[in-house]
Amino acid sequence: MTPRPTHAVVLAAGLGTRLRPLTLARPKPLMPLWNVPLLERILRLLEGWGVDRIAVNLHSQPEAIQAFLDDRRNGRASIRTSYEPEILGTAGALRPLRAFLGTEPFWVVNADIAARLDAEPLLTAFASGDGLAAAWLEPKKGPRTVEADRRGRITCYRSPTPGVPGTFTFCGLQLVSPRIFEFLPDRPFCTLVDAYEHALEHGVCVQGVAVKDSFWDDAGTVEAYLRLHGQRSAVSGQRSEVSGPRVETGVWVSEDAEVASDVRGRRSVVYGGARVLPGSVLTGCVIGGGCVGGRLEGVVCVAASEAADDALPEALDALGWPARETAAAFLGTRGSDRSFWRLYHGAERAIYIRYSLERSENARYAGHARLLAAAGVPVPRVLAERAQRRCLVLEDWGDDSLQARMAAHPERAEAWYLPVVQALARLHGEGTRRVTAEPESALEPPFDDALYGWEHGLFEAHLLKKRYGFAAMPEAVARELRETAARLLGARHVALHRDCQSSNILFRGKRMAFIDFQGLRLGAAAYDLASLLYDPYVTLTPSLRMRLAQAYAACDPVLHDGVALLHVGAVQRLVQALGAFGRLASVGQTGFTRHILPALQNLLEAADTCGLDAVGGLAEELIAKETVML
Repeated sequence: MTPRPTHAVVLAAGLGTRLRPLTLARPKPLMPLWNVPLLERILRLLEGWGVDRIAVNLHSQPEAIQAFLDDRRNGRASIRTSYEPEILGTAGALRPLRAFLGTEPFWVVNADIAARLDAEPLLTAFASGDGLAAAWLEPKKGPRTVEADRRGRITCYRSPTPGVPGTFTFCGLQLVSPRIFEFLPDRPFCTLVDAYEHALEHGVCVQGVAVKDSFWDDAGTVEAYLRLHGQRSAVSGQRSEVSGPRVETGVWVSEDAEVASDVRGRRSVVYGGARVLPGSVLTGCVIGGGCVGGRLEGVVCVAASEAADDALPEALDALGWPARETAAAFLGTRGSDRSFWRLYHGAERAIYIRYSLERSENARYAGHARLLAAAGVPVPRVLAERAQRRCLVLEDWGDDSLQARMAAHPERAEAWYLPVVQALARLHGEGTRRVTAEPESALEPPFDDALYGWEHGLFEAHLLKKRYGFAAMPEAVARELRETAARLLGARHVALHRDCQSSNILFRGKRMAFIDFQGLRLGAAAYDLASLLYDPYVTLTPSLRMRLAQAYAACDPVLHDGVALLHVGAVQRLVQALGAFGRLASVGQTGFTRHILPALQNLLEAADTCGLDAVGGLAEELIAKETVML
């Protein structure tokens, strides 16, 4: 029997990107699980196994973890830390600790797992194997990318058939021999899997063991973090719930949070000094700070004072919202170098946008919003702007987009689209009169040969060449696209949204508003109208398209050529959209690929209507290729 190890390494250097924005406020190892940080749970597990010397590696937010360890009073083990200016990986982290680890086997454990298990099966497996390592394996949950033979020896760490019977998940807890240093790759950053695969090439196997009556889960994602809070008895190994602070079933509340007694919810966690107002309903939320109220679903937020954005408190001052009492939920980044947050101050909400000046249009958004609102075009109100800090706060119109409505109830399309085409006519009519009265610098440069040509180039480079392997755009297609651009350039120019698709149209009941119009510029009205009516995100019948186009033209006689050139505008817009989908797919945003086939089908219809035989022929060819790829 292998003697009980006395040394361990706890890996706590991860960036916690899958848990953002929660990990902006505190490092992942200090995330509370029923009031106890994940790191503390791992330390207690090791101490219960007789470990008395533990090293914790640090990289992300090291001061917070060091302060936690310095304040720890009841632990039995002595703890040292190993700071990594550049993250070294799960095996590279061992190199600076070689002298500390000595000559006996030691434990290596990830700090972001929830674990309940007996050490004896791992000790037994280590003694019966090749003496390199014994790794805890999970046979039912997780990605299950590990393969092992009948004797438990791990034979593959990157299974080509993950998740099939007989595959396992590597749980991030192992007993390791100092022999591991013989197999570390000769580079600073490396993982234990790298080392184990190197050992396997030399005929040395890691012994895997699925521990009976154990519990494992990865707490590194929001979904897993919420799931764990509903599995307390499984983690603790007790039949009944362990006593602890909570509101009612499904809403777990840490000791430092304040939640009104009538708050209801499901699968939600509240901590970090957060406050939830009376009457609120939480579903699938993690409230890590600030004050929130109302009916919230899927909200993951921290106090705005901890959101790692130095301009946000200043923007909140303009609203009169204290940063510590405001919750901030990260909505992600979008094109044009912008990031978005939803802010909660009790029952009040707003959208915070931080932008760069790499694209000049970003600085114009607030001015355009005010100008369009003055023209009667429905857009979110500007609540605050700090141009010198490159940020602004907008009225929050929620998430009820035209795209979402069409996905749920496409039979109601005409009722929803009619106010939108009327608002678009308002933008192209009164909006144009307003913006053209402003200094020329208020708008982006108008559509011209160069901009249309850039859109054609996007289509050629990212769709034809990268996705379908073309050497170049067929000359006949290029010629027809140049003719299309020329027809649009000859039309009366109006102020364009530029990206007038269903995802950029939000609803509140029967009212709607345009968002994401920072590319406002002059161009052919048909470009916007086609963006809306030939949108690849939704499906409209040809007859509905024409009824909506006629409703648009009826709003203002000067907009007639927007309908006359609708199909020409559709060809140009769809070429641009297809190029964008190809580019986004090539950089890992593969979700956009599902829009390629409907965009190609729309392109075929529009090209045939315009008599563009080369473009239509190309669309047919690409539809066949895309259908095979699906």
